[in-house]
Amino acid sequence: MKRLLPIAAGLVAAGSLAAAAFAGPSYDADGKIVIPENMDRWPTVGTTYALSYEGDGGTTLNTVRLDPESYETYVKTGTFPVGAMLQLEVRTPLTEVAPAKGGKTQGAVVGRSLHVKDEKGGPGTWTFYAYGAGSKTGVAIPRSQACYSCHEEHATVDTTFMQYYPALKEARERASAAH
Repeated sequence: MKRLLPIAAGLVAAGSLAAAAFAGPSYDADGKIVIPENMDRWPTVGTTYALSYEGDGGTTLNTVRLDPESYETYVKTGTFPVGAMLQLEVRTPLTEVAPAKGGKTQGAVVGRSLHVKDEKGGPGTWTFYAYGAGSKTGVAIPRSQACYSCHEEHATVDTTFMQYYPALKEARERASAAH
C-alpha cells in the first residue's frame, strides 16, 4: 500500500500537469492575442485550393491547423473547448517545382489568421485575429467584417467550416466508434 501512494500521487500530478498544459490563448496588456509558437506542429485538419475569399485575390493553397489540446478534445467530445484556436495559413501556389512536371505546391505565405473560441462576443462565440509574418501578436478583426457573417451562415459546426476539415471529422468518427 505504501508503494501505491507515491505512484498514485505521481499519476494525479501528471494528470494535473496535462490539464494545466492548455491554458488557451494568451493576450498582452493591449488585448492583442499572443501568437503561439510552433503552430507548424499543430495537427492539420484541412487544406483547400483556390478559395476565392482568401489571400491576394488570386488562387491560393490554404492550410488549417488546430491546437493539439483542442484537437484531442474535439476528437473525444465532438465539441471545441473554449480556448480552441484554428490557424489559417494562406500560400501562393508554385508550379513545376523540380522534380514535378506538373501540378502545384505551396509557395510564400500571403496571409495568416487565427479563429479563436474566446467567447469575447458572448457564450459560444469565436473571434478572428489577423497577424503578419514574424508578428508576436495579432489584432482582433472587427465583428463588422464579412468573415463573421459568412461563418455564421455557412459553418457546419460551432462557426467552423467542418465541411473543409475531413481529417478532423474522420478522427471524431473513429473515436466515437471506439467507444
